[in-house]
Amino acid sequence: MKAPAFLIVVVCFASIALADDFKTIDGREYKNATVSRVEPDGIVLVTKSGISKIYFVDLPKEVQERFHYDPAKIAAEQKAVEDKRIEEQKAAERERAEREENAEADIKQSAEKFEAAEQRASQTYQSATKGTLSGQVFVSTAGGENFKLGAVQVSLFARDATYQAIKVRGDWKEAQRTQDVAREAAKTAGQQYWEINRKLNVCYSGAFYFAYLQSPIQTVETDADGKFAIEVPRTGTFVIAAQARRSVGDYTEHYYWLQPVSLEGQQHRVQNLSNNNLTSTTGTSSLILTKD
Repeated sequence: MKAPAFLIVVVCFASIALADDFKTIDGREYKNATVSRVEPDGIVLVTKSGISKIYFVDLPKEVQERFHYDPAKIAAEQKAVEDKRIEEQKAAERERAEREENAEADIKQSAEKFEAAEQRASQTYQSATKGTLSGQVFVSTAGGENFKLGAVQVSLFARDATYQAIKVRGDWKEAQRTQDVAREAAKTAGQQYWEINRKLNVCYSGAFYFAYLQSPIQTVETDADGKFAIEVPRTGTFVIAAQARRSVGDYTEHYYWLQPVSLEGQQHRVQNLSNNNLTSTTGTSSLILTKD
């Protein structure tokens, strides 16, 4: 008669659970040890001193055979896992490259539209009736001390044209999704990850927008007190853009302003550029808000 299935299971379990002595090929001994678990590459023993795992490669051949150790099978399984990992990594890299290529194409197209908008705005400016917008460029410290920034160029752009630069920034959000893919492959492609990370950091800052603001309608420079005056059409909406930097010890602070302006038919208006309206402030007066 055949033994019931549950009896076979009990017998097999008993053969593992019984205490036994084990000795590795380098002389380590495990007395009165119980096998709590058999794994593909070794056995887990429970002794009075605790729980230990012994790899089959450290055990005599007869013990390996007793527990059906098959190094060829283990090698094949490990190879299959490694092959799968490599294939997944390659697939992720192909997807990242495709997304980045699409993002680059979108940026190029948006940049061309922006350049055309700048040219149209410059032509319109020449024939417009103009007034004056003046102000001062300065930054304030936490202690309330003001630093006037001289030799800062303040440029005028048509507001409609500036929105094209903002659209370019929106297209770059695709690069943020590719960063996660690159992070997974950072061990084998670390340099690639840092290059993408560098692009994203620039994308989050005011520097990104200024890279596309190439042809201002008008540009002036602040004096030693940080003051400026620029001719602006009395009607229409515009944007004044300025970037500056200040060295503080070994560190260089960078400032970016993109302020919407309009004389609203008046002859003169004042617009200061300070800590309160940087692109990185929490206020709403800046045309855009950045993280830098």
